[in-house]
Amino acid sequence: MAFNIRQLDNLDYDDAEPLLEDHIYGALEAFANSKTGKAYIKRNPEGGNWIGTFIEMAYVYGGYTLPKMTKANVQEVMEYILPRKLTLLEPSDTDGAIDELVAFWTFIDEVYKVRSAKAIAKYLRSIETQFPKWMFDPDRGGIAKSFLTQGMAAGFDMTTQAGLDAFRQEYNRNLPASPPLPPTVPMLPAEFLTESFEMTTPPADMQRAFKELGIALPAEGEMVNPMQLVTQFFGGLMKMDPDAAEQLMAELDDDPDSPADAAALRERLQEIDWSTAIALADADQATLKQQTITETAPGTILHDLQTVLDVLENQSVSVSGKLQHMPAKVAADLNQRLSNPIKIAMQRPVQKSYPNVHGLYLLLRATGLATIVTEGKKAKLVLNPAIYRSWQQLNPTEQYLSLLEVWFLRSHPEILGDERAGPLMMGDRCLQVWPRLTKTASATFSDYNAQDQYNYFLGFHNLALMEMFGLIAITPGQPEPGKGWRFKKITAEPWGKALMTAIGNANQVMFQDWPGTLDPTLPLGDLQPLLKPYFPKWQRCLALPTVEFRPGRHIFKVTLGKIWRRIAIAGEATLADFSDLIRASVDFDDDHLDMFTYKTPTGLTIKAFHPFASSADLFSDEVKIGNLPLLVGSTMEYMYDFGDRWQFEVVLEAVEPEAEPAPPKGFQNAKVKKTQQAKGESAKALGKIIESHGKAPEQYPGAD
Repeated sequence: MAFNIRQLDNLDYDDAEPLLEDHIYGALEAFANSKTGKAYIKRNPEGGNWIGTFIEMAYVYGGYTLPKMTKANVQEVMEYILPRKLTLLEPSDTDGAIDELVAFWTFIDEVYKVRSAKAIAKYLRSIETQFPKWMFDPDRGGIAKSFLTQGMAAGFDMTTQAGLDAFRQEYNRNLPASPPLPPTVPMLPAEFLTESFEMTTPPADMQRAFKELGIALPAEGEMVNPMQLVTQFFGGLMKMDPDAAEQLMAELDDDPDSPADAAALRERLQEIDWSTAIALADADQATLKQQTITETAPGTILHDLQTVLDVLENQSVSVSGKLQHMPAKVAADLNQRLSNPIKIAMQRPVQKSYPNVHGLYLLLRATGLATIVTEGKKAKLVLNPAIYRSWQQLNPTEQYLSLLEVWFLRSHPEILGDERAGPLMMGDRCLQVWPRLTKTASATFSDYNAQDQYNYFLGFHNLALMEMFGLIAITPGQPEPGKGWRFKKITAEPWGKALMTAIGNANQVMFQDWPGTLDPTLPLGDLQPLLKPYFPKWQRCLALPTVEFRPGRHIFKVTLGKIWRRIAIAGEATLADFSDLIRASVDFDDDHLDMFTYKTPTGLTIKAFHPFASSADLFSDEVKIGNLPLLVGSTMEYMYDFGDRWQFEVVLEAVEPEAEPAPPKGFQNAKVKKTQQAKGESAKALGKIIESHGKAPEQYPGAD
C-alpha cells in the first residue's frame, strides 16, 4: 500500500495520535524502498531511528506534518524540541543523525515534491557539527534532562539505579553550599535554594504526584527546603517507566484544580509578590528604576510607530490577498522614514525584506491599531479609529509598555502569514534566543550564514523590534548585491538585560501561561503587576478591539468552485445552523464533520468544529453569527467532510435590520430547487437560501 504522506494533515491530535505509529512505519518503508533510501541503507544497514524520532517529535510537540513542514519548523525541531525532549547518553549517539535525515528529506523532495524539502535538506547539512553540541547543551534541556546531564558530566553512571542514587546523594549534599540549579529554573528565589520554610498544605496535584512516586511529603508545619523537594520529585520521575513519567507530567498539566482559565490566572497575577518571585539583582533593579520612558527612549519604537500611523491616518494601503502584506514600494518608502532605515540590495523586495517595517506591521495588526477591510475585490490596511483614539490618550510610558505586552504575549507569527509556525508566541521566541544572543558582550557575524541562525526561529523582524525597543544595539553592514539586511554586531543594552531578565523570570513563574495569551479577548494588563512598581506612570493600557453582538439578518455569499449561493441568517443563529443551510444549498447529506475557519480583528485564526468532533477548543454550536468578528466584505472558510474536503468560501455581504426585509435588489426572481428548500426547512426560522447560481456537484460521484 502506497504511503499517504498527507494522512495526518488537518486532523485533530486525538484523531491523528492513533495513526502516528503506522504513519511513521509507512514513511520508513517508503524511504527504504526508494532509490535514495536503498543507497543510504547500503552504506548504513542499521538506521531509521532518527527519521522516526524526527517525525514523532515534530508532530507531537510542534504539530508539524511532512508536507506542510517549512525550514523554520525543522529548525525549531532540531534546535529546540529535540534537545529539550530527547535525552542521549553519549555524544556518539548523534552519529549518523544528519546523514539519515538529509537522505530522508532528499527522498521526500524526489518522490513527493514537497516545496521546502530542498531547503530543509540543505539546512540539515549545515548543522552537522552543531547538532551534537545542541543535544548536550544544558541551556536547551528541561529540568529533568539538566539533572541527568549534570550527573553524566560529574562522572556518574546515570543508566543504572545505583548511579542515579549516588548522584542524587551528591547533589543533595552539595545543595546548601552551591546547588547546581538547572538553568531552566530561574523563577526560584535565591533563598529557596539554601533556606528551609514551614510546610503548608500542598496542592492536590502535588499530593497526588508524590503519592504515585512513593515519596512522603513533609507534614504541615515541618521545615522543608523547596529545592530538595524538586530534586526528590525528579529523582522519582527518573525511576519510573518513561511512558508512565510522561503520563504523570501530563496529568499535572491537566490538573482541574489549577487556575488554567484566564480569569483565574489574572487574579493570580495580582496576588504574586513579584519583587520576591523574580529575585532581580540590585543592578537590574536600579536599571529599571532609573529608566525614563519618553517618545525617543528607550529605543525608537514610539517615534517609528507614530511615523507609520501618520501615513495610515492620511491614506489606506492596499495589501496582498493571501498574506495581506503591504506592497514593496510602500514598505520601501516607510523604511526610509524610520529612525534607522535598513539597507538592502534585493532585486524584488517584499514587505518582509524590511524587518523593521515587518515588525511594525506585526504590532499594528496585533494591537488592532490597523485592520484589514475589503473594498470591492481589494483588501486594504486602514486605521481602527477607536483603537487609535485610545492610543492617543496614553502617555509614553503607557504606550511603550502596552506595545511591549502585545509584542511578547499577544503576537504570533500567524499574524504575519506564517500559519505553520507552531504554538510559540513572539515573546517565547525572544526569550529562548536571548541567552544565546547575549552569551558574550557582543555577538559578531562574519557573513550571511552566521546571521541567518536568527532568521528562521526568531525572525529578523523580532531582532529589528529588539533594537527599536532599545533592548539591543545593531551594527549594520553593507548588503551584498542581490541580498537583504546585513548586520555585523549585536550588543545587549543594560536596559535590555534588565528587562529581559525580569520578563524571563516572570515567564517561568507563570509557566509560560499568561492570561492574555490564553484568552486574547481579555484587556491588556498582564505585565502591569510586574513592571508598574518600576514605572508608576503606567496607569492605563491600550484598548484592544472587541467584538460586540451584532443583531440583524446577515447576508452571506457562499461559493464552491464556480457555483455560489446567497444565504440569509439571523444574528441569533449559530454556525452549526449556518452549516445546515450551506449543506442544504448544495443538497449534501449531514453524515460528516465540518469546520469553520475565520480571523480575529488582530489576524489570529479561529477554528470552530462540528459539535460531535472528538476534541476542540471551540464548537460551531457555541458561536452565534452575530458574534463573528467579521466586517462586511470579510471572508471565512467552511470545510465539510475532512476526507473529501469540500471547501466553501463564505463572504459577509451585508447586515440588515431585524425586521424581515424584501430580498435585496436583483434577488426577487431567484429560484431555488425544492429539494434545497426542504433540506433547509429545519433552519427556516433562523435563515434561508435566497439565491442559487450554478448546479451543485455530486457529493459522491460514481456512487451507485
